[in-house]
Formats: sequence, structure tokens, C-alpha cells
Amino acid sequence: MSAATNDKTDFRTSGTSWANAWKIAAGVGVLGLAGAGAGFAADGQRFAFSYLFAFVVFLTIAIGATFFVLLQHLTNAGWSVTIRRTAEFFMSALPIFALLFLPIVANLDHLLPWWNPDHGAHAAHQTATQSPEHGHPAPAAHAEHGEHAAPAVAHVPGAPGHRMSDEEIEHSLHAQVMASKDWYLSHRFFFFRVVVYFLFWTLLTMKLFRNSTLQDTTKDLKLTASSQGMAPAATFGLALTTTFAAFDWIMSLLPNWYSTIFGVQIFSTTMVAIFSVLVLMAYAMRASGVSGNAITTEHFHDLGKLLFGFNVFWAYISFSQFFLIWYASIPEETVFFHLRWSNGPWKTVSLAILFLHFVVPFALLLSRNTKRYAGQKVLVLAASLLLFMHVVEMYWLVMPNYAAAKNIGPQLSEALAPHWMDIACLLGVGGVYLAAVFFRMSQHPVVPVGDPRFARSKRFENV
Repeated sequence: MSAATNDKTDFRTSGTSWANAWKIAAGVGVLGLAGAGAGFAADGQRFAFSYLFAFVVFLTIAIGATFFVLLQHLTNAGWSVTIRRTAEFFMSALPIFALLFLPIVANLDHLLPWWNPDHGAHAAHQTATQSPEHGHPAPAAHAEHGEHAAPAVAHVPGAPGHRMSDEEIEHSLHAQVMASKDWYLSHRFFFFRVVVYFLFWTLLTMKLFRNSTLQDTTKDLKLTASSQGMAPAATFGLALTTTFAAFDWIMSLLPNWYSTIFGVQIFSTTMVAIFSVLVLMAYAMRASGVSGNAITTEHFHDLGKLLFGFNVFWAYISFSQFFLIWYASIPEETVFFHLRWSNGPWKTVSLAILFLHFVVPFALLLSRNTKRYAGQKVLVLAASLLLFMHVVEMYWLVMPNYAAAKNIGPQLSEALAPHWMDIACLLGVGGVYLAAVFFRMSQHPVVPVGDPRFARSKRFENV
């Protein structure tokens, strides 16, 4: 296309390869969910973990998109206006996760050890008290390290002179930890929080998307002011709901584990994921001509800088969590990393995350040239790698808990537990989510043509 033609584009997907993308995604989603349903019939517990893994992969992308949109309104950013609509498409489909959450609700007893105490208490206790040689820390082994250690000898109340075994002591300590969380890990409070999360996310994303798309035709400046006015409180609310959803749906897979920085780690993960998606989508839309000349080298440069910066932030937060837990050596905290280091081949996955999620992308994205020149091919490569590693990281967060629940030994290859259901659930959840995203793309311009800063965004140049 010539520059003149690009200037006259209506920025719509009709007549391009994107026009029917939502139909293809929907077909993939239906096939994936059918395969996942067959897997559920064969092994309900394996399905539950595979589905949760797929769910958090795409939910974090949608939440990351919402964070990105809010940040642009918070800062009154002009450079990102032509990029923002892509994030708004991925944000707008967030409410569909309320429907996609139903299979998780139906399988909570398979996922959460605390949900059904009769079935889950023993497995959770085993996870917390097995020795390091078998993939988990033994709290009694820390007796020399001070106040967090358990006493070597204790007496059963009501039975003077009876000496408790190490296993009885560990069971007692585990029961105390779980008892302190009873008020939070209750069924009614859990469902109340779920309703709050999805209600807040739905109202927020609908309001932001409506303001943006309505402005395409009305050009009303009050719509921009409305989004900017709600951004501070909405960002605070999104941070809280994301953090507690991460506690409820990921951290409580191992209910005796503590980490006060886990919510920040999930936030950093969502941002790396959405910037990877934005780079890939911007490149694809420019290649197909649908975005005209609205997305320039300057936009790729800034997306690359933000992707680089947030990936460094992710590495900093992830290392901080590991270092503080390692230094304190508290059993209720170290169990998380023992599951992912001493249990079967998970050590290899942990090292892969270190090198392929940080070291290699760091080298690829460090240079200014990779973000601006050579057709952004190196930037696209780095974004593709980081998006793939985002999937691996979500697998790393969820699936070791399945190995622990099944009491799979550390020397068995089954500890990693790859299964065709993982792919089926990814295709099912991802297909449905992307179908909703691409359907919205087919209904609206791919850039916010009514935004008062649209022309300025097209002329934007990095200093």
C-alpha cells in the first residue's frame, strides 16, 4: 500500500485476512473444549489442573491488557493511542472468563486441598512435611535455625509422659498453620470473592471499551475525561482483585504456603505477557495493512522498551521472592520451591525459565537497534519467546501441585506430567477467548480514530 492509501484507510478488518479470524478461533475453541471434555471423562483430576493452567494463561493476558489501558489513561499518554485499541480488544473479552470459570467451580475438590478436608488434608500435609530428599522440606530439620523450628520433643495434651513422634509434631504444626487461615479459606467467602472479581472486571472493562469505541463516532472529549477520571481508583481496584484472585486460584493450590510478594509477581507476569502480545499483534496488523500507517517504528521502539523493562522487573520480583524465602528458610515457604526443584524434572523447567524468560530476552532486547530496525524481526522473536515462556511459567506455577496431589515420586518422569489434555485445554480456553477478541476487532476500527490525540500519536517520535 502507498502512504496515500494508508492515510485513507478506515482501519477496519473487513476485506482483510483478519475478517474471519474470530470464526477460526471459535472453531479451534470448540474442538479444544470437546477434547478437554473427553479428558474430563477419562481423568477428572488431571483435567482440573490442565484446565486451570490454560485458564490462567489467557486470564493473565486479559488482565495485563486492562492494566495497560488504565496506565495509558493514568498518564494521559499520547504516543500509545494507536496501540491502545489492540489492548482494548484483548481487555474487552475479560468478562467471558466468568463463563470459562465454571469448569473450575465444578472441580474445586480436585484442585484445592482445603476444599474437602476429608480428602485434601492428608495430601496437603504430605506436601508440607516430606523430606528434601523426596522433593519437599522437612521442618524438623531446621531445629538448629532458631524460632521457626519445631521442638524435638512434645507431649500430647492429656497424656503426660507420651513423647510425640516427628510426624505427629509436623502434623500439629501444619494444623496450626491451616487453622490460622480458616476464616479466609471458607467456601462462602471464596465464592463471594469470585463474584466480586468478575463483577468488578466486567463493569470496568465494559466502561473503558464503551468510552473508547463510542468516541470513534461522537468525537466527544468527555469520554476521554471519563476514562481518565476513573483510572486511579480502577487501577487500585484491579491491583487488589488480581492479587487476591492469584491467592485464591494459584497460591491456595498449596494452602500452607506463604508469600507476600506473589501478587506483584503475577502483575509483572501479566505485563510481560500483554506487551509480548501487543508487539506481535502490531507487527501482524501492519503486515496485513489493516492498521495503515498508524503504527510506526516509533511505536515498536516504545513497545520494545516497555517489554524489556517489565521483563527485568519480572526477574527482579521473581528473584526477590526466591531469595527471601531461601534466606528465611521457613518450611511453610520453602515447600513451594522444593516442589519445583527437587521433584523430578521440574529443576530443568526452573532453569529454562531463568535462561529463556530472562537471560536470552535480555540480550535480544538490550540494543536500541533491535527495537527499531531490520523490520523489528528480533523484537518479534523476543516477544514470541516471552509469550511462549509465559505459557511455561503458568504451567510451572500450577502443575507441580498435581504431581504432589498424586504423590508422584521425584525420580519418576510422571512428575512433570505433560498430557494431551494440556494442549486441548489451551486450545479450548484460548480459542473461546480469542474468538471474542477477534469478533470485537471485526466490529470496530483497530485504532481509536475518535481520540483527540490520534493524529499526535501517528506523528510521535522518540527523542
